[in-house]
Amino acid sequence: MLRHVCRSRAPGLSRRSLRAISSLSEAQRNGAPIDVHPEVQEALANRSPVVALETTIVTHGMPQPTNLETARAVEGIVRSQGAIPATMGIIGGRIKIGLHPHELEHLADIQHNTRTVKVSRRDLGPAIALKRDGGTTCSTTLMFAAMAGIKVCRDCTPLGC
Repeated sequence: MLRHVCRSRAPGLSRRSLRAISSLSEAQRNGAPIDVHPEVQEALANRSPVVALETTIVTHGMPQPTNLETARAVEGIVRSQGAIPATMGIIGGRIKIGLHPHELEHLADIQHNTRTVKVSRRDLGPAIALKRDGGTTCSTTLMFAAMAGIKVCRDCTPLGC
């Protein structure tokens, strides 16, 4: 039966990418607090290039307004190379795989959004349970990227993940 299921998958999808899609889909069906930006979702479905970006540099690494300018510039560079940026973050305790512009602005507004936390693997559960906003570290970004089937991760610093 497993062979039949694997043979009947969509053309061009590997078993590994099917697992990533199914784990994300399964998590969403089970009510996990995960939102995937429509542009990212479409790119993943079409097997277009997607680059995961972390947000700790936005929430904790740079002063305002440089943080937002840098994040937008990095997203622009990703787009100029033909890929879709999937900037990761936590907003209101929901995992965001790809941020809308107003969500990125919200995370970058460190003067008014002073309770934003830095979310590493160990902080993920409490951030979700307490419905916090948070910038994702490289480790958390990599977790979300793997769950979504994104194979490229780049943070907002010149050194990368």
